[in-house]
Amino acid sequence: MDGYRSLPLFKTSDFPLADAVRLQLVSTLKIDPEFSLVFFHPDVKVDLSIIGGSCFLDAAVNDSRVVDLIQPSDGLRCMRVTVAPKGLGTAVITIKDIGLTPPLATSSLVQVSDLDWIRINSPEEISIMEGSSQSFDLIAGVDDGSVFDSSQLAYMNIHLHVESPIINLIEDGDKSGLGSNIIIKAKHLGVTTFHVSARQHSGREVFSQTVKVEVYEAPRIHPEDIFLVPGAYFVLTLKGGPTMGAFVEYGSYDNGTAAIHQSTGRLFALSPGNTTIVATVFGNGDCHLSGIWYS
Repeated sequence: MDGYRSLPLFKTSDFPLADAVRLQLVSTLKIDPEFSLVFFHPDVKVDLSIIGGSCFLDAAVNDSRVVDLIQPSDGLRCMRVTVAPKGLGTAVITIKDIGLTPPLATSSLVQVSDLDWIRINSPEEISIMEGSSQSFDLIAGVDDGSVFDSSQLAYMNIHLHVESPIINLIEDGDKSGLGSNIIIKAKHLGVTTFHVSARQHSGREVFSQTVKVEVYEAPRIHPEDIFLVPGAYFVLTLKGGPTMGAFVEYGSYDNGTAAIHQSTGRLFALSPGNTTIVATVFGNGDCHLSGIWYS
């Protein structure tokens, strides 16, 4: 760069009045994340990562009524600071690096809140095949649209509520409440609904939306095997499969041997041979199955 130059190394004996200073360059000081939404629960802890700077740090909070700062062990002081909620409100966490010249500071905003809503990440209507299972993510947040980190949902005393026991929850250990994900298994044929509830720090329950579930029988093409002569036709039917918002499309792997109407399942034999007839069910429980037709 213009106006700057580097000096060659020299022996101090050649320049008895010379002196030197050790220079260390570090990256810009940052806190990640810059904003944290913290659920108001005595057992919740949130780690803020410290990036860059030196290791001579001072941490402070502007409102000790909202959060406490928990300093980690000496080996981790340069890497993170832990926040524990004490009361509802907003606080600013400031990290000052006194090891830099001049000293630098960075901050992170922490909002301690009760949850306002909880939601199941699912369509309003779903279909699950009997004997199978399906997982659902849960999301909780506040009225301004901010959401809690998934790790904090374990402290919200979440429970599943099912209208009819044709589905059941696959438990994950002995917990007082659910976490950010639930797995439901379809036990018996039928239709039911389910929702989840969470509990605020005040004790009031908050409920999710209701999800309608259809448990359907494994679909199969009827008949499974059929023999036709060229020129003959037959209408195939599909037994089982989802019904809520679903439709069936038929197809043939060899249209030179047999053709089938896409929606009605009317099969027309064209020439001797064999082919595979495929029925695909689209909708809330997409599935794909095939039957063999011989001529």
